Amino acid sequence: MPSTARTAAVTAVAFVLGMAAVSSGAIYALPPVSDGTGPTDIEITDLERLDAGCREDVATYASSRNGPNGTYERTSFVETGTRDATLSAWAERTSPVGADYSTFRVNVESDRTGPANETCEVGVQYRLEYRTSGGTDDGLVPDASGHSITHVENGRFAGCSSVGGGRWADAGCPHSAEDRPARTWANATG
Repeated sequence: MPSTARTAAVTAVAFVLGMAAVSSGAIYALPPVSDGTGPTDIEITDLERLDAGCREDVATYASSRNGPNGTYERTSFVETGTRDATLSAWAERTSPVGADYSTFRVNVESDRTGPANETCEVGVQYRLEYRTSGGTDDGLVPDASGHSITHVENGRFAGCSSVGGGRWADAGCPHSAEDRPARTWANATG
């Protein structure tokens, strides 16, 4: 039967080795433990004009939802100044690859050609689809990770969505377009 002193010494050594594995990151090499990171890529998969005209006539609803495998859909109205304005969309990652909390920006721009309508706010109701990918999944023991996606229309903050776990559970979103990160680490266009 082992002595109490020997059991205490083995326990202390196991504790020190365990703490060294956690602090060095070696624990993430174990299969059930995750070194979770946010997604690394974003791409626009579809942009569709639904209607155009005065805001009070065509902006009858707005929605945002996410689906499986990092898919997102957003329906919104963007002021364009004319009914015939062309829309374009592009997305970018604004955080470094491998960040625990990834940040992205989705931009919708209009060409704004022609004279502005003075009787109402003219624009386009649109539906946008995009997808995030990459990063690492949670293992049996999840790690703190997440991401946020800031929506910008014609250079103006238009909303944000975020998801996170652990210490990133309450990270949230920037409150304005000026709060967005200045550096773009990667580009994905559509």
